[in-house]
Amino acid sequence: MANRSYEDLLEPRRNDFNIWLWSTRALNTQVAVKMRPRPNPDDHKLAVLNSLKISEIIEQIGAKSNMDRKAIERQLMLILDEVGYTKSLKVIRYLSYILSKLLLKVCSGVYVNYQGLLKIKSTMGNCPVIFVPSHRSYADFVIFSYVFFHYGIEIPAIAAGMDFQGMMGVGEMLRNTGAFFMRRSYGDDSLYWAAFKEYVHQLVCKGDLPVEFFIEGTRSRSNKSMVPKYGLINMILKSYFLSQVPDILFVPVSVNYDRLIEENLFSFELLGIPKPRESTSGFFRSWKLVKESFGSIYFHFGDPISTREFFEDKFDRSKHSLGPIHLHEINEEEKRLIPHLAYEIVRRQQISSVVSYFNLIALILNNNITRGQEFTGMEELAQEIRILRGTFRCWGATIFEQDIHSAIKDSLKVHQNLITVGENGKIGLVTNQISMGAVDARKLKGHSLSEATISYSVPFMMLQIYANPVLHYFIDGALIVVALRSTGRLNEDDLFKHFRNLRAIFSFEFVLLETWYKTYFEEALHRLSSQKIIARRNEQYEIFENNYFEEVLISSIQPFILSYYVVAEILQTLPEVVEEKLVLASAQKLLEEAISERKIFIHPYAMSLDTLGNCLSTLVRMGAAVKRRREGRVMLSINRESIGGLKSDLETYLPSFQVIKSFDIFVHIKSKL
Repeated sequence: MANRSYEDLLEPRRNDFNIWLWSTRALNTQVAVKMRPRPNPDDHKLAVLNSLKISEIIEQIGAKSNMDRKAIERQLMLILDEVGYTKSLKVIRYLSYILSKLLLKVCSGVYVNYQGLLKIKSTMGNCPVIFVPSHRSYADFVIFSYVFFHYGIEIPAIAAGMDFQGMMGVGEMLRNTGAFFMRRSYGDDSLYWAAFKEYVHQLVCKGDLPVEFFIEGTRSRSNKSMVPKYGLINMILKSYFLSQVPDILFVPVSVNYDRLIEENLFSFELLGIPKPRESTSGFFRSWKLVKESFGSIYFHFGDPISTREFFEDKFDRSKHSLGPIHLHEINEEEKRLIPHLAYEIVRRQQISSVVSYFNLIALILNNNITRGQEFTGMEELAQEIRILRGTFRCWGATIFEQDIHSAIKDSLKVHQNLITVGENGKIGLVTNQISMGAVDARKLKGHSLSEATISYSVPFMMLQIYANPVLHYFIDGALIVVALRSTGRLNEDDLFKHFRNLRAIFSFEFVLLETWYKTYFEEALHRLSSQKIIARRNEQYEIFENNYFEEVLISSIQPFILSYYVVAEILQTLPEVVEEKLVLASAQKLLEEAISERKIFIHPYAMSLDTLGNCLSTLVRMGAAVKRRREGRVMLSINRESIGGLKSDLETYLPSFQVIKSFDIFVHIKSKL
């Protein structure tokens, strides 16, 4: 059972007579690379200051700006003080004590696949080790370090955004536990950019700590994987490409929460209401959440990816052996290899994620509500969970073994702010109980939604946030079912063409490298066939029978297809050169009008700016739009013919929604245009 592979690291703390004794125990932590003497944080700053690379850049800046070298070096040290981490064991011990108390109060468990982590620990010591967790919450930072402190592994140097640095006290606290900070943008500050890159290079080449960074670049507000960013992984790999380290181990880590601390905040952000600026006062206000229950947190440490083995003989490192090493940079051939590794890390994060029972409940409620069933009985819910649990396990998901009725009871308790249980035992979503209050319309990222729309939509947004983490397990099956339901019988080649087309359309929505499309298609085809959702007759595939899981597959993808369809329709009515914000606002406005009429159920998640923005990114990738910045605004140049092609493609798949009795949504949307 999945439970046997995980241990609850809070269990020993529950039995501790004195947690402070544990926090102040003698430590003999495992480092990534054994060095004597051990480098300290100031050593890395001095190494950057004295590097030949930085020395040349200082000379270039001095010649260009007529500045004194000493003045530039002082500026550089200010940058390094802004960027660099420090380490205070006193602060780490104190925080471990506070965090133990806090987690025991709000969490039922922090589960770790300890054997996987101990295996990684046993291999550390000979080359840089880079931990790459999924990023779902601000809590990732501190709880990840807490796991390392528990298992006696040196807390990593952690790449963090400058958002935290502005929080008085909190920024320094994080810096003292190993955080190094990076700006979201650096403009034309060439000294900052060069200093930061060289600092990362020194951490990898000359440091003994593990390094931790989030490959998605930011928290996923949708609670599902995002397309990887290449900036930091590019900097890290430079050391390997230039033969300055023998190997680099990347460790994919999935982090899953029964309940997210930011669930409300994310729901508002997805609707276009910007997050409040991080502040110390906001941090302390969030402590009111300690009165609530957040269920369990799950960490799964995947097998390390050896850079040397992953790239094998795909490039020739000897090209960097000629001339001074500080003059070398990653070449174009090497840059083309990086996305393959980045996507592989995300893929491994996905396949090692832990599915909670509330993830299943969210899928079930979403499906039932989409079909017009507002409330679900307890026994009906238990039966549907049994079906989904068995199916998900067949599709490779990890689900903890637990009595279903106990799991339902625990889930409803944790999510009582979202789920209501009536006197008759029927469960459904809370209604009109979550409000943001007054919002400055100038700060909105999309349409100025009415307070009534926001209050109505937020529970649905939150519910979808808990359905999203599991979509990667069966999105390929959903796309195949949608194609077959819409077009009828198809041979395998034609079915794959539809699959490939849908995968390309949703390439930002459901992350997968294009070179893997065929493999994932074949695996999904096999699973659908073995579960008798589809059948093959006379060399052609067709839907075997209309069953429950088919409904779940189709309803799970419906809000995304609706969002993309609305964007395609909207772009037919807007100027050929249009501000991106206007496109997003127009799509939200149309959907809000349709939702507020209540003539037919339209899932409010279709208004998600995350999804609408992903659609625009897809259009740019497909060449149907060109994105440019003009006077601080993001502008889109639209190719109407290509947009028409996308709209036509999406219309091909609309008939599949007759299965869940929601085809009329698209007719209704079209009528409003």
